[in-house]
Amino acid sequence: MWDGCTLHTLIATFVGVLTFVYETLTSDHQHIIGWMPHGRSWIIVNKDLLIKYVLPTHFTSNKFESFNRQVNGWGFKRFHGEGPDHRSYYHELFLRGRPDLTSMMTRLINPGK
Repeated sequence: MWDGCTLHTLIATFVGVLTFVYETLTSDHQHIIGWMPHGRSWIIVNKDLLIKYVLPTHFTSNKFESFNRQVNGWGFKRFHGEGPDHRSYYHELFLRGRPDLTSMMTRLINPGK
């Protein structure tokens, strides 16, 4: 199922890349993806630009659906209610400035089922 990768490798790969994306692209690419001002969630500002520029560079698939499955599989939730966090993704262990917490994240089994 994971082509011989260990769970630790998967965590390091996906969460590490995600951390890299948000910490390095925030300043120059806030028009694509970025942290919410409070740093507890992040948002996709422009899905088309994410697909065109970010996914092919940092992920093995450039399909948004695959990216979204990965995000859901790692336990990220999406705010659907009204307010300033509408459409943003959050995880209690994924906070701006706290990359040390990502080592405690785990891949969910059958997310959404």
